[in-house]
Amino acid sequence: MKIKKDEVVWLLLFIAPTIILFTLFFIIPLLFLFITSFTNWDGINAEFVGLENYVKLFSKKSFIRAITNNLYWCLTAALITVPLALIIALLLAHRSRGWKVFRTVLFVPQVVSSAAIAMLWAAMFNAEYGLVNFLLDYIGFSDYKNHNWLGNIRTANAALIGFSLCYVGYFMVIMLAKTAGISEDYYDAANIDGASQFQKDLHITAPLIKSTFFLCIILAVIFNLRQFEYVYLMTAGGPANKTQVLVVYIWNELTVQRLGRGNAAGVIMIAIGAILLLSLRKLLKSETYN
Repeated sequence: MKIKKDEVVWLLLFIAPTIILFTLFFIIPLLFLFITSFTNWDGINAEFVGLENYVKLFSKKSFIRAITNNLYWCLTAALITVPLALIIALLLAHRSRGWKVFRTVLFVPQVVSSAAIAMLWAAMFNAEYGLVNFLLDYIGFSDYKNHNWLGNIRTANAALIGFSLCYVGYFMVIMLAKTAGISEDYYDAANIDGASQFQKDLHITAPLIKSTFFLCIILAVIFNLRQFEYVYLMTAGGPANKTQVLVVYIWNELTVQRLGRGNAAGVIMIAIGAILLLSLRKLLKSETYN
């Protein structure tokens, strides 16, 4: 089919605003980020320093710790948060009594301000009046009566990473919506063969929402790689950089006018994200369409 010249013109006119906006607000800032990462730019003056910013970053334990923590967040999401969301989605797909209420309760954290959720989580782990210490003391673990979970080097990361469970409701709703599109014919045939509910979930529902499950894993990795507000509001990367993550590290660099080094950290973060996503895509692609 031959495309007419006037159709090409109209097509270009339609996509031109998107291309212009994409270039102005993504391509140009990305190029600027990359170029200034090789300078000691302080917001006014910039002197080319080559790879010095990158060398200094990888020589700092706090930066390596930030990368490691981000990977922990991503791993927790992929191995715990999303699988837990899948299990809940499979249970709610049965439409048992009260399932709508349970679905709504789990999804509430997604519509509440992230700052409010972070403050609530911090209050739960408060050393003096936190719910966690109260419950532990109530069941007999008196040693934790005044334990500062977010201020202790040994427990801060675990308490903080546990916060990623707040995303369960988000991924649960996505997978639950996918189950609604599964034809009842599959289940009718399974009922004729005498399959149990567990067998139907395992051999019908789970395989048919496999692609959505893998999509949720990718989204979870993206969310946790760019983690900032929760960490910053609850611990600001402390104690002793134990809970440091990449975006908080970049923020700290920018606030002291080390913009070149902060941009170098941003480039590294983008590179890590690209590697993770491409690896996940390659790993999951064959599984999704088999």
